[in-house]
Amino acid sequence: MINLSKKIIAFDLDGTLAESKQHIEKDMSYLLCDIARVKKLAIISGGDFSQFEKQFLVSFKPKEEEKDLIYSNLILLPTSGSRRYEYDLVKKEWIMTDIEEMPFLIKEKTLKILQNFAKTGKYGIGAVIEGDDVVEDRVTQISLSALGQHAPLADKLVWDPDQAKRKEMKKELELILPEVEINIGGSTTLDILPKGFNKAKGLMRLLDKLGMTKEDMLFIGDAIFPGGNDYSPYEKGIESIKTSGPKDTISIIKQWF
Repeated sequence: MINLSKKIIAFDLDGTLAESKQHIEKDMSYLLCDIARVKKLAIISGGDFSQFEKQFLVSFKPKEEEKDLIYSNLILLPTSGSRRYEYDLVKKEWIMTDIEEMPFLIKEKTLKILQNFAKTGKYGIGAVIEGDDVVEDRVTQISLSALGQHAPLADKLVWDPDQAKRKEMKKELELILPEVEINIGGSTTLDILPKGFNKAKGLMRLLDKLGMTKEDMLFIGDAIFPGGNDYSPYEKGIESIKTSGPKDTISIIKQWF
């Protein structure tokens, strides 16, 4: 059974609940509904809300008679939790209820540097898809996806499986962008947020809003390693479980029931 001392279960999306930019599977949807019947359920990702719509919501299928209960327990945290979306049971739509803006001047500088960095082609950046798809302005976060957001999954999986390239990119960029937080996410991505903001900060903002503490949360993610964008919750002291991918996540959830 789920640890009854935990009031909220939080999952990373890409690489944890689904493969990069792919839909969650039917079995995953069923298991997440099982959790949301009895617990608060938070999904956090470096992706924008539009990515949640394409990747998660389109395949998340609670039974009609359970929708209100399950949606009221579900909280979506795009762009590493710098925005929060909750379901309005009256309007029957997702409403943004929190936002952490990226300061304008820092954002402009970061975009310019990342665009110039991408044009160099170092580390194989842009080898599959060139242009704006590599550097993406996600309003509260900027993401650099080395092969492009819509590159084929097969190309993404072999480009940097041990994160070695992105660790070097991260070091290089941190020297010229000391005013931002840079973390490794997905299979080809660096997520850039205001200094001090990361998934732990996004999750703690949610816990504060719910009147909970970090002891009330369990977090599951695939990038729980130094420099990974799922590492900060573990560092913050939130109980965390590392998964190797969606199939492993399904096995972990099944152990709770």
